[in-house]
Amino acid sequence: MAAKAKTTGKDAKGVVSSKKSDPSKKAAKSKKKSWTKVKTRDKLNHDVFLDEKKWTKISSEIPKILCITRGILCDKYKVCGSIARAMIRNLAVAGTIKRVGDHCSSFDLYTGVQAKSALEKAAEEAAAAAAKTKK
Repeated sequence: MAAKAKTTGKDAKGVVSSKKSDPSKKAAKSKKKSWTKVKTRDKLNHDVFLDEKKWTKISSEIPKILCITRGILCDKYKVCGSIARAMIRNLAVAGTIKRVGDHCSSFDLYTGVQAKSALEKAAEEAAAAAAKTKK
């Protein structure tokens, strides 16, 4: 019987090849990029129409807000952007809010007529506290 020859990795041409592969091929195979770790935002479930009860509540609260933008109305009252634009337009025509600065198509800044700044609120609280101590 013929003795088994050791397999050293000779190919048909008689060239000795090692069993170790290139390190660059191994690195490419071992770490495959995963795209599942991307964070996704939850879809916001905002209202697309207003009923009469909600509109009266919102229209009475908005004039007391110092800084009014579409984003603030969307976040605070959970309505979509087109409804927020319509609310701002309606209240501006009614005169309960007024524009701050120049008109811009992408960003409108308004303030409520009844809104008070931080200094006015502090002065009012100090006057109330002084009136309370006099009694």
